[in-house]
Amino acid sequence: MIRQVLRMAGRYAPAGIRTIGRNLFYAGRSPIHPGLKKFGTVQDLYYWSSGSESDTVLLLQNYFSAFYPGLETQTGGTISLFDKCGVPIGSSTFILPAFGGAKDRVSSMLEQAGNEFDGTFGTLEVQINIPKAVREHIQQEKSLYFWDRFYIGYSNSKGQFCFVHGVDKTHIYSEGQSSAEYWYETPKDEAWAPEIPVEMEKYTRLSVVMLNRTSVDSETTLILTDAEDNQLNWSVNIPAQGVHRFDLTPEDTKSLNQHEIRMLVTGMASQYGRPLLIKEFPNGAISAMHC
Repeated sequence: MIRQVLRMAGRYAPAGIRTIGRNLFYAGRSPIHPGLKKFGTVQDLYYWSSGSESDTVLLLQNYFSAFYPGLETQTGGTISLFDKCGVPIGSSTFILPAFGGAKDRVSSMLEQAGNEFDGTFGTLEVQINIPKAVREHIQQEKSLYFWDRFYIGYSNSKGQFCFVHGVDKTHIYSEGQSSAEYWYETPKDEAWAPEIPVEMEKYTRLSVVMLNRTSVDSETTLILTDAEDNQLNWSVNIPAQGVHRFDLTPEDTKSLNQHEIRMLVTGMASQYGRPLLIKEFPNGAISAMHC
């Protein structure tokens, strides 16, 4: 109730007064997420695929060494795998030397886990621990969280590689807490559209990958429209921390004008969680991008 009153008052206050009031109210906390009031890391959720046609490669680096080159920054971390419904299926640990890195493949992690599950894709999260020397160094700060938005790689059976970076936060890991907090509790019902039309005839398959980085299910719809306003659409319910992949081929979209297809996603779960587009070409090449 108090917060609502303050927000209402802030709408009519001069810009300078609003800034001062906001800083006093949050007192060292993040206005975007007031829960960030200690020390820790913020992690992103990534899409993985593995099977006879594809694999996922993780290239991790010790970014603490770049921030604090004078400190002892050797550390370790955990890679957690989830299926497409967000259910845990296995984990793997790694060591990061100072100024060093680590490489792992999802296919190897699945083999080590030995778990059987339905599907060849899902989500993963990488948590890199804050080195002891860094934790001690930052105690003088009021609050400090690290966010590693790294590049993840995908390869196909022909050996072609592509890489794409993360786009949105998922979990907050605070020092001293046994469990993580969600960055987004509920879906935000955002919409997204690429800047240019899609020409389906250029691809053997176009995959539109949607992740739900919130704590509850999210209803998501993919809409395709051509220049004559002919339309196709698909709606799915994506579980919390889960993922859905819309796989499209020229055959699937033959009722539309293949040269100018406009794409729209509604019900996007998180504000910056743009779809991952994976394009597969007739020559065997692949590419991945966030639009």
